This record gives sequence, C-alpha cells and structure tokens, in this order.
Amino acid sequence: MKPTDLQCSYEQFARRYLPNPPDSPTFELGGVRGELAQLLDGQREGAEDSELYNVMESTLNSWLKDTGFTIVLSTAGEPDSVWHPKTRINGGLYKIQEAPSKGELPDWDSVQVGVGAISPHRKDFFSDLVPKTQNHPTDSDVPAASQEAFEQAKSYSLIPFILQHRTHHFTVFLFGALARIVRWDRAGFVFTEAFNYLDYPERLCDFLWRYIHLSPTGRGFDSSVQRVLSETPDWDLIQRRADSPRNLEGHDVDEHIRSLFQETIRAGHRYKLHVQGRYFFVGRPHVRSGRTRGYIAIDAADPYGPFVFLKDTWHILRGDLKKEGDVLEELNSADEQPQRGRKYIPSLVCHHDVEGEWQKTDSQDFWYELSRNENAKCPFRPRQHYRLVVKEVGLPISKFRNGREMLTIISHGVAAHGYAHKKGYMHQDISEERHGLLADWELAEKLTDQGPRQPERTGTWQFLAVDILNNPSKPVEVWHEMESWFHLTLWLAVQYLPHNVQNVAVFMSEFFDDAAKPYDGSTHYKCGALKRTSMQTGTICFADGTPFEFGPKDDPFAPYGMNDVLSALAETFSYRYKEIAPRPRRVSKILPAPDLTPEEKEAAKVLDDQVRFEELLLEYINGPGRPENDKTEPQVSLSEREPFPSSYRTRNDKRPRQGT
Repeated sequence: MKPTDLQCSYEQFARRYLPNPPDSPTFELGGVRGELAQLLDGQREGAEDSELYNVMESTLNSWLKDTGFTIVLSTAGEPDSVWHPKTRINGGLYKIQEAPSKGELPDWDSVQVGVGAISPHRKDFFSDLVPKTQNHPTDSDVPAASQEAFEQAKSYSLIPFILQHRTHHFTVFLFGALARIVRWDRAGFVFTEAFNYLDYPERLCDFLWRYIHLSPTGRGFDSSVQRVLSETPDWDLIQRRADSPRNLEGHDVDEHIRSLFQETIRAGHRYKLHVQGRYFFVGRPHVRSGRTRGYIAIDAADPYGPFVFLKDTWHILRGDLKKEGDVLEELNSADEQPQRGRKYIPSLVCHHDVEGEWQKTDSQDFWYELSRNENAKCPFRPRQHYRLVVKEVGLPISKFRNGREMLTIISHGVAAHGYAHKKGYMHQDISEERHGLLADWELAEKLTDQGPRQPERTGTWQFLAVDILNNPSKPVEVWHEMESWFHLTLWLAVQYLPHNVQNVAVFMSEFFDDAAKPYDGSTHYKCGALKRTSMQTGTICFADGTPFEFGPKDDPFAPYGMNDVLSALAETFSYRYKEIAPRPRRVSKILPAPDLTPEEKEAAKVLDDQVRFEELLLEYINGPGRPENDKTEPQVSLSEREPFPSSYRTRNDKRPRQGT
C-alpha cells in the first residue's frame, strides 16, 4: 500500500457528510481539561484505562444530555473473539435504549459510531497513509507496522457492515490527546486531519452533535430496509416459519436449512428487505465478507414455501461487467437438450440495483476532489448496492463430510463451469464460498469480450492460476480456471484432511498468500515463490523441499487417494507451464530450452476441456483410499495468518501478503 490522498480537514469532512444542524451549542472542557491531560500522562506511564474512560464518557455525555444518545466506553478487558481475536474497539455512540452496560463488550448490532482509543505511546498510523509531498510518485510503501495497525483498525469497520444494514458509518480514533474521524463505505474510506481534542474539543463535540441530528440515511442506515420489531405480525410469521417443518408427500424437507435459519434469527435483529418489487424476511447473514452478505430468507409472498438465498452486495460499477442476475438469466435459459452441469448453477428469482441516497459509494468521488497529484490513480472503485435472490440455499464448501464428497463437490463445480463455457461465459472467481453450486457470477465475462482490459486481476488471489497472477491483463482461458479448481482442492485438503504439515498456517501463507515483488519493470505483484515452483515442477512441497503427503498419521503406509489426485493434477499442470515457458535467448547446458514429449502434450490437453478434467476427478473419486471419516477440524484459524488470510477475498483492491 502506498500513501495517497485520503486525508481532509475537519471542515471539508463536515461540509460533505455532516450538514450543519440548528442551534449548535457551545462545547467547552472547562476544568476537565487538566484532569484529562493528567490521566493521559498517567496512561503513558502504564496506568489503567478505566479512569480515563470514565472521565471522557461523562464529559461527552454531558454534552449529549437530552439528545436520546449516549457514549459508552467499555471497560471489558478482552477483545471480542467472536469476530476476531484482535478486534478491540472501546465502545461508541448508541441510542440510549440500545446501549450496553459499561462492563459489557461493545454491541455491534446497535453501535452508531465506533470509538477506538489507541494507547498514547503507539504511533498515529494514519499519518503514514498521507503523502509527504504534493507530487508523490516516489513515496515508498506504508511501513509494515502502520500497515498492520491499519488493517486491524479496518477490521473494526467491517463488523457494523456485516451485522447492520449500513451504506456507510463513522469511527472516532483517539491517539492520546489526538483524534481523527473516519468515514467508511464499501469502496474505501476518508479521514480527517488529526486534531488535539483537549485544545479543540469543539471539533469532536461538533461531530457528535451533527451526527445525531442527521437523518437515519445520513448516518448510514439503509433506507430500503425495514426493521422487524418483536410482537408484530411479521415477527410472529418469521418465528412460525422457523419452527414449522416443510412437508412434501409425507416427508419433512430442507430441515438442515431450517435449522440454519433458526440460528440466524436466534440472536440479533430481524429485517424485511426489498428486491425488485418483492419482500424477503432475514435475520443475521448466513455467509459474510466485507462487501457481501448472504442470507437464508423467507419469501414474503410464499412464507411457508421453500427458503431462498438472498445475496446483498456492492458490485463494481464498470461498463464491461454484467450484473450477476443478468448472467444467471442467460445461464438459466432453456436448452434444446438436457445439459450436464446446468443443475449446479443457481436459479434466479429476482435482482436489482438498490435505489436511494448513498446507495452508491462516495469515497472514490471525494478522493478525486482531495487528490493533489493529477497523475495519481484512485485506490477505490465506485460500487453500487445490489441484491440478488436465487432458489437454492448453498452451504460453504467446507461443510463436506469427507474427502470423497469434497472431490465430488469440486467435480460438480467443474461441470457447471463447462456448461457456462458452452453458453459463452468464463466464471473467473473460483472460491470456497458455496457448496454444490457454482455461484458468484459477478465477475463472469462473455468469451467474445475477452482480451486485455485492465492491469488489475479479477478473482480471489489465493485461487488464481500462476500464469494469471504473473500476467494480470492476459485473457483467462479454460486451463487457468481448471488450475483455480486445483488450488481450491488443495486449500480444502490442507485445511480439513490429514497430512504431514506441522505448521499449517505457515504453509498456507507461503503457498496461497505470498506475493513476489516484480523485477521486470511492471508495477503489479506476482505469484509467490512456493506456489509458482510447485506448479512449474509438478511437485507440492514445503519451502525446504520436503514432499507434501496426505493421509492418517497413525497409518503412514495406508493408501490415500488424495495424494494420487493432487499429484496427477500438479504433474499435468507442470506440462502446461513447461509448454508456455518463454524460450531462452541463448540455449546452453545451464539453461536448456524446455521441450514437451508427445505424451506430455497430450496429457496437458485435459486442462483445456472441462469434461475431460471432470472425468479425471471422477476416476479418482471412485478409486481406492477414500475413507469415510477422514475430515478433520479446521487446522488453521484466520487469526494465525494475518494480515491477509486466504479466506479474505482480495478482489482487485486487496494486496496479498508480500513475500520474496
């Protein structure tokens, strides 16, 4: 990450996002100023935070008297490990009736503005995100410590986006006596210059006063969403459907989906969402990421019918990308003859761009106003709020029961990919997020449109082919997508099947997350060394060269089919990389020209045909060495692999972990 123009004055910030409310009072610290200064000095010497928080909280709340809002700064000592082992925010601004008690963790379902108090001895990491000069083409990367601190701060911003229906929200960060205010949306963020709130308390208080006088939409609450309150007909309907099995021909169906829906409404709020003239009831998201949430939903027009899947996302506004629903509509269209693979593609119900204020991101537009360098590139992409409903409720692929079922699910995805290819589409975003269905078609491209478009990659970094990571503007071919299926298979196997890896977190980072700095004059990061070497040699191994082996540790000589699958596929991909390797200018004994045998050329052709690739998988699925109980618990948690764990989607704006 390089510094860029993300900082503005408080006055610029307020003019854009905080219209001036009537009757703004005068804010003063009075005698509290000296007490706060002493407490901050004491904090630097290792004093407890609680006394400082008490004084700050009471002072701020004296200014908020009779507004219906209150500040709560939590004295709970531990981070909220439910969301992230390092996610720690001190509290925030709440409506009085929704505020937690002081000894409780922050309530992420209800917090309006987050407050993060950073230890005074720690650096204001936002300062490293700001260019040091007006024309800053030579600015170096943000220091690693500041980058890591910022990534942790950014994790605070994700949780309200996941649990609440927000178009944007604000966070106040306190670095000792300095304060910054940050506005986050689904494209990016902007922040104010640091100001001393002991010397200028009116800025901090003016922000809070302006915020509480904004409309709910101005505060960032989605105007297209209706909260379902308890003891209302809609609340009761949701509960009845959650408690009522659906019976077909004397049999209860979709019971697993119903139990999952019960989990989503057990804690947290319930909502009514609008999609293309229809309404759907949801609880908490079933799947989630920074810009996308997936819900098990009740169709209000058929409340006792099957559950459906509602995807709420913010798609990139780019002329050459179709909406996911439009792609699905084409893929769902009738065929003259039954086609294998079609049944593994979701069935569209409805979709639309959400209309209303702040339903398109603003960070990118404000950046252009703030930018002092006409040659600088905006780090943010404009995004539009979008909802999609499909009939099938897909589960994470990690819910497979054993290695055999895992390969079966992968083969279904390959079949769906082949069907879409016949329809003229390339998926371009193979990932671990759905089970039994090939979903997430928002990055799919028409084959007739393919060609060099942009220097940024589309897809999920960890599962992209080595050739695409190294050549991001190269048109995606079938074999690139088959390599993505290979990487997804390996990722799942390392995470959930027995093997000889001692430190899984290190291997996952080195193989899937690493990136190499370019030495050819290009500006994009390239594939990490271990993944590149493994695909070129056809041998999956550790960085020290030790071969990677799957199988139960208590019976190391027992046949285990996953070794055969991955070894055969890796060897086949090595033929393709040998085939496309650039010819050396000078052939010598030290650097001979690579040549493929006729047998290797023929073997590599399987990578260009989804049907043959699927048949290869099926051959191993039905072979020996497939125990029924070989699945393990997850062998690495996300927190062990910060700051860029492999299940965090990189898309186009998330840089992978830097390696060598």
